[in-house]
Amino acid sequence: MDTSFTVSTPRLSTFLCLYLHLHTLARAAMDSCYDEEGVPSRCMPKFENIAFNRTAMVSRVCGSPPEDYCMQTGSTRSCHYCDASDPELHHNASLLTDFHRNDEPTWWQSPSMYYGIQYPNSVSVTLHLGKSFEITYIRLQFYTSRPESFAIYRRTEEDGPWLPYQYYSGSCRKTYRKETKGYIRPGDDERTALCTDEFSDISPLTGGNVAFSTLEGRPSAYNFDQSLVLQEWVTATDLLISLDRLNTFGDEFFKDAKVLRSYFYAISDFSVGGRCKCNGHASECVEGEQGGLVCVCQHHTVGADCQRCHPFYQDRPWARATGDSANECLRCNCSGRSEECVFDLEQYRSTGSGGRCVNCRDNTDGPHCERCLEYHTRKVPEEPCVPCNCNINGSVSLQCDVEGRCLCRVGVTGEKCDTCQAGFHSLGPGGCRPCECDPRGSVDYCSSLDGRCYCKPNVEGQSCNRCKPGFFNLQQENLAGCQPCFCFGHSRACSSSDRYAAVSITSDFIEGIQTHLVLKLCSSHNCPICASLLEKFLGHQVNSYGQLLSITFTSEAPELLPDHVTLILQGSGITLLAELSSEPGLSHDPGLTPRRSFIVRYQNVDRKLPAWGHVYLIFFLLLRFLDSSDTSQLAGVTLTSASIASHPNSPPALWVESCSCPRGLAGQFCERCTQGFTREDSSRGLLSACVPCNCHHHGPCHPETGACECSDFTSGTTCEHCLDGYYGNALIGTPADCQPCPCPDRSSCAQIAQTGQVVCTNCPAGQTGTRCQMCEDGYYGDPLGTSGMVQPCVRCSCNGNVDFNSVGVCDHITGRCLRCLGHTEGDHCQRCQQGFYGDALNQTAGQKCKPCGCSSAGTSGHVNECHPQTGNCHCLSHVTGRDCSHCEVGFFNLQPGMGCERCKCNPIGSLSSVCHPTTGECVCRAGVEGRLCDICRASFFGFSLRGCEACNCDPVGSVSMQCHSNGTCKCRQGFVGYKCDQCELNYFHNRATHQCDECPVCYGLVKKQVSYVRLLSLTTPLQFIEVCRCSLMHSSLMCAAPLSGSSRNLAWRSGERKASVLKFIPLSPSGSRSSLLFSVTCLFCFFPSLCFYLFSFFLSRSHKEVADHIEAVASRVVQVSNRTFSLLMDLLQDNSTEEYIMNLTENPVCSWCDILFTPSILSLVCPAPDGSVPLERFDRILNETERRLSMLRGSVESPALSSKIQRLRTAAKEQQSRLSLIEQDIQEIREERDSLRDIASNLPQSCPRARGEA
Repeated sequence: MDTSFTVSTPRLSTFLCLYLHLHTLARAAMDSCYDEEGVPSRCMPKFENIAFNRTAMVSRVCGSPPEDYCMQTGSTRSCHYCDASDPELHHNASLLTDFHRNDEPTWWQSPSMYYGIQYPNSVSVTLHLGKSFEITYIRLQFYTSRPESFAIYRRTEEDGPWLPYQYYSGSCRKTYRKETKGYIRPGDDERTALCTDEFSDISPLTGGNVAFSTLEGRPSAYNFDQSLVLQEWVTATDLLISLDRLNTFGDEFFKDAKVLRSYFYAISDFSVGGRCKCNGHASECVEGEQGGLVCVCQHHTVGADCQRCHPFYQDRPWARATGDSANECLRCNCSGRSEECVFDLEQYRSTGSGGRCVNCRDNTDGPHCERCLEYHTRKVPEEPCVPCNCNINGSVSLQCDVEGRCLCRVGVTGEKCDTCQAGFHSLGPGGCRPCECDPRGSVDYCSSLDGRCYCKPNVEGQSCNRCKPGFFNLQQENLAGCQPCFCFGHSRACSSSDRYAAVSITSDFIEGIQTHLVLKLCSSHNCPICASLLEKFLGHQVNSYGQLLSITFTSEAPELLPDHVTLILQGSGITLLAELSSEPGLSHDPGLTPRRSFIVRYQNVDRKLPAWGHVYLIFFLLLRFLDSSDTSQLAGVTLTSASIASHPNSPPALWVESCSCPRGLAGQFCERCTQGFTREDSSRGLLSACVPCNCHHHGPCHPETGACECSDFTSGTTCEHCLDGYYGNALIGTPADCQPCPCPDRSSCAQIAQTGQVVCTNCPAGQTGTRCQMCEDGYYGDPLGTSGMVQPCVRCSCNGNVDFNSVGVCDHITGRCLRCLGHTEGDHCQRCQQGFYGDALNQTAGQKCKPCGCSSAGTSGHVNECHPQTGNCHCLSHVTGRDCSHCEVGFFNLQPGMGCERCKCNPIGSLSSVCHPTTGECVCRAGVEGRLCDICRASFFGFSLRGCEACNCDPVGSVSMQCHSNGTCKCRQGFVGYKCDQCELNYFHNRATHQCDECPVCYGLVKKQVSYVRLLSLTTPLQFIEVCRCSLMHSSLMCAAPLSGSSRNLAWRSGERKASVLKFIPLSPSGSRSSLLFSVTCLFCFFPSLCFYLFSFFLSRSHKEVADHIEAVASRVVQVSNRTFSLLMDLLQDNSTEEYIMNLTENPVCSWCDILFTPSILSLVCPAPDGSVPLERFDRILNETERRLSMLRGSVESPALSSKIQRLRTAAKEQQSRLSLIEQDIQEIREERDSLRDIASNLPQSCPRARGEA
């Protein structure tokens, strides 16, 4: 796009300047859609070049394939190369809308005329805007000469038709069939595209501009807001430039290739001035969710162009905003009862409000939900409308008033006209129908729903017009409707008798002797007065049931009249009380005697008594009332009753019943039995039913009680049974019905109905059978003597080992038991079965026969063979237990047919001779293992009666945690000691690695000197060894042979003693320590064959320890001298130190010669003539050893090594305490000596010295 824009025509330039000026002035007001006071105003998006950086689409482009082209720049031509795929040589469509400067132009270029670009072949340039825009101008700047003919088209919707915008042609009629015209007259269609020959010259050859103003020459341009035609005219979503004819000099007719390559279309800039179309209701456009531009609508408008109102803002038609009015969409008025409305044009024209609400809530209706729906109502506008719910059948109209009341039909009531009035029923389309209930038998009105009448308790029928079964005499004054049938309870079928007429039994106590008995119950003034009625009111009064009894009192003053009286009815053992109140409204006339009446109806006296009880009552009336004076008296009594009618016109007494009696009863009230019947229950009298007399023809029947007088050996109330001892069917009714029973002692029997067989039912104890002819289960004998002599049945004797409730427990003849229980057997179940043992006669369940249960592995015989009383089984060798199930003590591994093996536990390594009965594992001593306890565990040694001791080898210094048989451990390089817990000579302990590292080379000098001294110290002891060996040779020869079997045992014991002593003297001087070792070791020299070996071993070991000690002393000296080589040399050159080392090396050797080989020591260690060594010799050896150690301790004192000696003295004190532990070892030696004696006693007879005793 060019940075400059030059308009060639003054008229177009003036118009564009005016247009831009007007837009600039209005811009500030258009930025916001509301003013400072919030009043809506017109707003528009910014005016801009909407083509900038939008990629246009072209139908042709040069360089595809690459081609040459030439530029006409006046008299000369310059030719170039176009390649669409080369970024430096292409002229693609993207250069139409890019940014560039005039001095460095870019352009789009079509293929040249050489490739057929000329009319009628056109080239099109299309610009897709993405949404509606309002186009102000379109500007094209050509890089070559302007076309002779081209046209501009627009499209208002995607995929819509292309509409012409403007034609440019020097031959309008020829090319576009349009007249050349530059303006439109008023009244013409302003959407007409004009054709002009402006901008169609070939000059200028480059840089020519063409600017098209959409409103230029349109009469309504200055009244744009009111011109819908121009508003549509400037709207476009796509623009199309159709380049139809090139401008030439006419030389193309010669078909010169160079000339043809110089004619082509080239546009350097394509600009479109306009703004996003939002119809004045948005100030900006943004990218929408679908990717295209949309307006940010205000004024309650929606749509990509804000072209319609929000769904709830439809109160007036949508309109484009103008400078005079924002024409914002107005909110619908739905009275708060809807959020939806539509625009109604007719409503808008008539009322000025076009928003018609839809889907009104709260049962409202109207354009603004301002009124209730039809058949709805409300009291105030703020309330929701509620349905009238007027019943369609009962209402005159379905619309109610503001109170919700409906207008009802005749006979209908209720706020909703949904209920029939009293006396009406069955609400239907015609309203309600009148009730049809019989007033005599109904209560109140009928049901308003279905017209069903509410009958009195004793009435039935749709109209309550008939009595229920068991009732009669339907009367309106009767609260129950009908009175119950009495009939003495024998029938429920009765009706009113037509033989009786109504009469009144009265008495006013005036004429004749009509007086009543007055009885004063006390002597005081205020006490009850009892009165008894006349005889005519008493007795049989069934005909008065349900009728009125009126009792009247009189007195001198009204206040003396009683307020309440108690009526007492007595008869047939029944007593009823009725509290009576005076009839209201009954008062006396002035001047007349005061009277007060009390009325009672018999049937209402006591509701608890059934109806028949009232009628059955033969009553005695006794009136009792409280009277404060004696002036109140009975004035009159009236009782309604009935009697046989004497005249046809007499008033009928319908309350008197006539019963329909069942069979066996007769009388008006079913009060008597017919002939051949009697009372079913005489105690109930007339109330009892009558039943036929039934004595089964075995005697007469009593007329009142119905009891029979039986004969023919029968009995029972109706002679229905035979007497006891007789059998038969007494119900047949013949004299021979009952016959004597054929049973012993005439006991009872029974006859089987199906077969007629007679069976005795009460046999003597132990007997059974149809004639008691045999013994029952559990008994034996011959009660009838069928097999010979008569034998009574006695209980079988089975010793309580049978179940007598079972069948066939013993033989009925012999008494032999057949079903023995509890594993018993025998004629009387007196012994246990084979394979069981116990006491079969014992009545205790746990002591009876039990299974042998012999173990199949340990039993020598059959598993079911055991002692019958004890249950002991026959066991294999070394097997024990009642059932032979386990081994004897000291045996194990029970095997079938073989018995148990001996444990064979090692007597030394095991705690006892008893082993595990299954595995044979022995109980080992501490540190011992193996099934026989015959070896030491891993990391243990010293197999003895005390078990094995732990090796305790140092894990760092030992090669293995397993030691030798003498307890010494195998050490790694650099480690020494009994447990490999010390560093070797010329090695030191490295604390970082916990290893013994070799000392520096300088220490080799000391080691070399020590080795030399050691060699010298061995000379004298070796000479003495030879002397000792010779002196002991004789004893050795004597004991070597007989003790050859004991040497191995003593070897490990010697090592054990040595280890025990060594662990208590780690800090003693080397010489003293070795002397002590040798002294203890020589304790065992009473076996001369071992003396030489032990002496040699400990002598060499003591010299090694002396060398170790000297090396340690030298090492400490070097440490004190800060481990420097120069100080070490000074130390070696010091005569006093060297002399000390020599003395320390030589003195112990001399001491050995003096101590170890003195005659006193030799005499102590040599055995007695009998080969034994007394115990006191061991004590003397220890004492002598201690004395020698004291001498050695004094020999090592030196002023030059005072600090070292002090440490040795401390060690000596500690050794004193440890010597006590040695005494404990001596005690253990004594115990082992006793063990050795046992071993010696087993030696061969050829060595008599082995049998000596200490």
